[in-house]
Amino acid sequence: MALEGRYFTWTLAAGEDLDDLRPSTGHLFRAVALDDGKIAQNGREAGGILLYGGVKGEHVTLGYAGILKFAAGERIEAGRHLTVRAGGYFTQAHPDDWVVGRCLNTAVASGAIGTGAFNFASSWYWEDSNQDYGPAPEPANPL
Repeated sequence: MALEGRYFTWTLAAGEDLDDLRPSTGHLFRAVALDDGKIAQNGREAGGILLYGGVKGEHVTLGYAGILKFAAGERIEAGRHLTVRAGGYFTQAHPDDWVVGRCLNTAVASGAIGTGAFNFASSWYWEDSNQDYGPAPEPANPL
């Protein structure tokens, strides 16, 4: 089950109608771009996750940091870094992606709502294929 915790928000004018608040199939819990107020198409332009929607020109609320729900665009394993793909859906990040958060669920199915730890204000570009790809392995039992 997806949960939310403490998070920070900001508002901006919607650049398109963002008033379909059905989780996963609507706009709710998808990434929105800061530059134009439309559904984000990648992690670089994403400024937060839609929490409260509205029609074009109205102010909408985005969660930009904290423990937030997100709409998964593919199956995502626990602990994986997250990025944004076309349609504002979240997927597992790989080298050459902008990382905006990390999945906190045990796993999230494609099209489902998950929980992640996000910081859109400090997203980072994953340029080195040798960087950490996921959660740390369990320590070996010394006995």
